[in-house]
Amino acid sequence: MKIKSMYLMVLALVTFAFVGCSKDDDNTVPTGNKEALKVTVTAKGYTGEDGSTMSAKVIGSNGQEPTLWKVNGTAGTSGQSIYDLNREYFAGGKTAVFESSSAYLAATVSISAHAYSKPFTLVYKIEQGGKVIVDQTKEIIPNATPTVLSFQY
Repeated sequence: MKIKSMYLMVLALVTFAFVGCSKDDDNTVPTGNKEALKVTVTAKGYTGEDGSTMSAKVIGSNGQEPTLWKVNGTAGTSGQSIYDLNREYFAGGKTAVFESSSAYLAATVSISAHAYSKPFTLVYKIEQGGKVIVDQTKEIIPNATPTVLSFQY
């Protein structure tokens, strides 16, 4: 019975692979670039203690190449795809500001936080074309489930 189940699973996967690999014309570049994103993340009261984590990351593309982002006013370099600030940066309760160029097609914003023994406050705001679309504050409590936020634009 176990072998029959495994055989059926392999058959289903192979069938799915052939159906999913139909010949499509994927050479078209999507259009519809969006207005610039601005992401502001603050870790109020975050000390960077061992066992706690804090990070903010952005990535984007215009459909052909990675989006250039400014991080705290400093422009990224051509070809850089991920812009990431982590625990060491946020220690001391610092704020990070990520700003995209206006020519992006898709972008992902990821924020994660976990407190080990000292609580802190996570404040994050996302603006698109100068308009606030997310503005939240979250208490990060010690030994609770880590907070992981992901936004797609």
